[in-house]
Amino acid sequence: MKNKKRVIIYITSTILILSIALMLVELPTNKKKDYQLNIDIESNDNITNPINYSDVITKVREEYNNNDIKGILEIENTDYIVPVLQGSDNDYYLNHDAYGNSNYMGSIYLDYRVDIDSSKKLLIYGHNSSNIDMPFKILEEFYDKDYYDNHKYVWITTSTAKKKYEIFSIYVETKDFSYMNVNFASDKDYLEHITKLKEKSMYDTGVEVSSEDEVLILQTCSTHKDYSNYQRKYLLIILRRV
Repeated sequence: MKNKKRVIIYITSTILILSIALMLVELPTNKKKDYQLNIDIESNDNITNPINYSDVITKVREEYNNNDIKGILEIENTDYIVPVLQGSDNDYYLNHDAYGNSNYMGSIYLDYRVDIDSSKKLLIYGHNSSNIDMPFKILEEFYDKDYYDNHKYVWITTSTAKKKYEIFSIYVETKDFSYMNVNFASDKDYLEHITKLKEKSMYDTGVEVSSEDEVLILQTCSTHKDYSNYQRKYLLIILRRV
């Protein structure tokens, strides 16, 4: 009987000590993910002392020892700041990180067919998962209209500028992958293309588009239960430059 009491006291004491230890551990509240950057980039509003964005990108390239870094992506009202990679195809950075190491999480990367500074339409890809915090998992927050209302803007910093984009469409595509087109015969074709993207939005953003707009598409796999029966289902966050 005494031995049994000793065991109970020992277990209770151990649990108490572990609980106190866990309470004393200082947990990081805003710790960046491995794929995120610990930097803050201001917009170039100061005419007398302008920011040299080329230096910003060079610094990030040196940090990762990787010249495939073409820019930096930020989402409004979050600490989400990530490097944007670009390879010679759309496969390499599916399973390589910003250091160029093999990694199942991959990177946030730009379609190899476009130029981050001069192309009128950009496509950026990243992985998502229902149970792992993948680099583009944050995009699924946009199913919620309230979340969209507080995160309408995305910034892309390149070696020449910090560009601001406004969301005009959010939807999941399961069969029509023409959204990936980057070449258009005329302004009319281009406008028809982006108007179609706007009309597919799951809710009305109230943002109008024109043939002059520079467009950015962020793509990741959808894990939304409504699309679970589809083999291919891509969540698209579509924006225009402002």
